[in-house]
Amino acid sequence: MIICPNCKRENDEDAKFCKNCGYYFLEENNKKEHKKKDKVKHKTKTKSKTKIKKEKAKAPRYKQSSDKQKSSIFTKILLLFFILLSIGLLVIASILGYNYYLENNIEVPNVIGYSYEEATALLDTANLSYEMKEEETTNKEEVGIVIKQSKNAGSKTHENAIITLTVGILDNHVTVPNVVGMTLEKATRTLNKSGVSYRIEYKDTNDEEDNTVIKQSIKANKKIENTEIVTITIARNNNNETDNNTNNDDETSNEDKENTTSTDEKTNNEQEKNLQN
Repeated sequence: MIICPNCKRENDEDAKFCKNCGYYFLEENNKKEHKKKDKVKHKTKTKSKTKIKKEKAKAPRYKQSSDKQKSSIFTKILLLFFILLSIGLLVIASILGYNYYLENNIEVPNVIGYSYEEATALLDTANLSYEMKEEETTNKEEVGIVIKQSKNAGSKTHENAIITLTVGILDNHVTVPNVVGMTLEKATRTLNKSGVSYRIEYKDTNDEEDNTVIKQSIKANKKIENTEIVTITIARNNNNETDNNTNNDDETSNEDKENTTSTDEKTNNEQEKNLQN
């Protein structure tokens, strides 16, 4: 159906003129044909454009797939390299560990309680080296005996490893007692009991009690070697000496009197004998 643009009357499609007003439809048909052609051209253009776009869009997909394939191959190569490297490192570590185990498979013997000579003989048998370290002890039973060893008994070590042996030696130190204020007899007894050697010297004084210790050369509670000598100073009171001197003078005067009386008696006896004769 063709609608007349002039009078709006419906007409047949094949009609060239309007039945009502006689309007010529050829121009309208040409316009429609042109519109159809334009639509067809536009469709073909849009189809060609979409095809080109699709082709362009497809092209990077091929590139992306090839890049992915390349990256996957590269990662596989890297993974294989790391696997082979780790296997090689494990093999090297196992070889080194086995050699280390062979070199460090010597068991350290227990030498504590043995004499130094016996202990060194046991270490020589085990292919181990040794060195001695001295340590003072007050226990006489530990003198010359191994009381410590640097590596525990039963532990593993390598050949010619050095084992330090601690050997006990007698402690020759003594502690100086405090004897100041004691009498000479008590002081010497205390020093002898402590094992301290001493020397006595006297000092004349009227302020201190006679025959008591007023000074000692080494301070009390100090450790010294038993060969070192401590000098103790003893007070000697002069008043006692003067008393002793006066007593001695009296005794001598009495002796002189006795001697004079005896001589007088002798002379008298001699005179009597002469008279009788």
